[in-house]
Amino acid sequence: MKKFTLILLLVFFSTLIFAQNEDVLLTIGDKKVSKEEFSYIYKKNNSDNLNEQSLDEYLELFKNFKLKVVEAESLKMDTSSSFINELSGYRNQLAKPYLIENVKIEEFVKEAYNRNKTEIKLDIIFIKLSKNATPKDSTVAYEKAMKIKERILKGESFEKVASETSDDRQVAKNKGHLSFLPSLRIPYSIQNHAFGPNKNELSDPIRTDFGYYLVKLVDSRPAQGFFKVSHIMISAPKQMKEEEKKIKKQKVDSIYSRILEGDKFEDLVKFSDDKGTAKKGGELPEFTTGRMVPEFEKAAFALNNIGDISKPVKTQFGWHIIKLLDKRPPESFEKQKEKLKKVVENDPYRKNLIKNYVNRKLKKQYNFKEAGKYTNFYKLVDSTVFLGKWKMPKLKTKSKLFTIDNKDYYTDDFAKFIEAKQKRRSKGEITPYVDKMYNNFVAESLNQTEKNNLEKNNLNFKYLMQEYHDGMLLFDLMKKEIWDKASEDTIGLKKFYEKNISNYKNQLNLDLSIFKYKNDKTFKLASKLLAKRGKYNDDKLLKKINKKGELLTKVSNGEYSKGENVYADKVLNMKKNNKLSAKQKIINLPKEKVLVYINGTKISKQKPFEEVKGIVISDYQTELEKIWIENLKKKYKISVNQSVFKSIKKSLNLK
Repeated sequence: MKKFTLILLLVFFSTLIFAQNEDVLLTIGDKKVSKEEFSYIYKKNNSDNLNEQSLDEYLELFKNFKLKVVEAESLKMDTSSSFINELSGYRNQLAKPYLIENVKIEEFVKEAYNRNKTEIKLDIIFIKLSKNATPKDSTVAYEKAMKIKERILKGESFEKVASETSDDRQVAKNKGHLSFLPSLRIPYSIQNHAFGPNKNELSDPIRTDFGYYLVKLVDSRPAQGFFKVSHIMISAPKQMKEEEKKIKKQKVDSIYSRILEGDKFEDLVKFSDDKGTAKKGGELPEFTTGRMVPEFEKAAFALNNIGDISKPVKTQFGWHIIKLLDKRPPESFEKQKEKLKKVVENDPYRKNLIKNYVNRKLKKQYNFKEAGKYTNFYKLVDSTVFLGKWKMPKLKTKSKLFTIDNKDYYTDDFAKFIEAKQKRRSKGEITPYVDKMYNNFVAESLNQTEKNNLEKNNLNFKYLMQEYHDGMLLFDLMKKEIWDKASEDTIGLKKFYEKNISNYKNQLNLDLSIFKYKNDKTFKLASKLLAKRGKYNDDKLLKKINKKGELLTKVSNGEYSKGENVYADKVLNMKKNNKLSAKQKIINLPKEKVLVYINGTKISKQKPFEEVKGIVISDYQTELEKIWIENLKKKYKISVNQSVFKSIKKSLNLK
């Protein structure tokens, strides 16, 4: 098993020490463990099983866990450079979701998902402008857009004004009227108007990377989802002569008449002029709104049932007869999340909003104060910076630029930042380059301050880091004291096998089918069907339950003895401890959402050492750990404050 996975298992019992004035529940040697620490970890790992028995059992497990951690710390295993570097690497990864920037990104992702549930239809007029336009050019374009808006407000036809003024390449065809589009395909600044309070009014000029837009929301509808269709196309492009178009129309009408008379769509696809799809029965790639021409989309979206066929539909390409093969609803948030996150992170407009928000928030939180000017860098930085070769000249004195969280940042810090971040690029002006680098320096300094203070400001992150710290320590200690010893001590292992040989005779083997279910409703349905096992084998069971989505998945099936499968081991232990009736075949493991069906049982004969070596090693590890813990208990005095423990039971309302 990989180290990272084992650490995750070990942190099940991990801890966090609070302030010294908190109630002490547990003392191990000189180590004190607070009531709050234990309560937090207990509730976290037993959320579905809060009762007095589980609390008592957990305390014993927790004591043993803390005992091992104390031993690891006494051996200074947490001071090695490899441990510190590895923990630092985990910290960098674990910190990301807790940073203000990522919290804000998540807000934008959820907003994008909610907006993308709606498709919108807009009227637009576009005034083209370069992304890097000068302030003067931007002003001219803005004023032009305002004059265009004024014409419409005074009563001129939108279509007329759009045709005369819009730089949109499609304006001659659409007169400024767009078809329905998913919100995700519309620039964010335009979305904000379309979802704003004045959405049905013509907007003021809205700036994008392409220029200015005048926008008005005309209509909206729920997202249509995804469609799979096949088509028969009879080509009739715009430039075709009218006489030929009439012949084409007669041909498509003839084909449609044959469909109405009972001919199969699939047999008539051979007449399609779209030879690329005709070979595949006319099948087109799956599409959603905005991927097909509007007339085709409208006809396809009007088909309700699988197998429905449209009347001939005219588009710019000709005539189409469309058959619905499949359709599915818009994707869930979980399926869209990563795609939406990339959209947010790659959108310059959103990125700028996020950056400004984070800077404002962190400046206030960490008492940012500007102390001096950086404008002398305009003269100190030269054109070599655009070659990535600039070096800061030696200065007689350094000046303070700003303070964050009582830490001062100086001119030489800024110089080192420029030296580290410069890279080869096209030559530009020094002043805006220095301004941009200074703003980046401030932002990066604020972000680093936030990272450094995460444990202080976020209790959940503090707990999480402590979990990884203790889990890593425990992994290294267990490897040294138990796992390696059990695997490498061949003589001791053989002796243990011979001493406990009766444990490896007449082993119980279970023939199991193991499934993961989505929810309790699925478990109940699966249990009901499994009661008729003769009718429903594994494959038929899955097919029956998964008609409307993947509700039940098969994990594995086969014969298992002890140590061969984690879920089988749970069932074997339940059998061993008489927690299952002789006739019980369906077992629910609710924490894992696992359903186990017992197809049969049998007793296997004694196996030779080599065949059961893995199980023997596991048992030997358990034996070594038991002895080791007893020795640790002699080494470190353990005491539990019973009055504090009782107060935990009271605070949790346990009986």
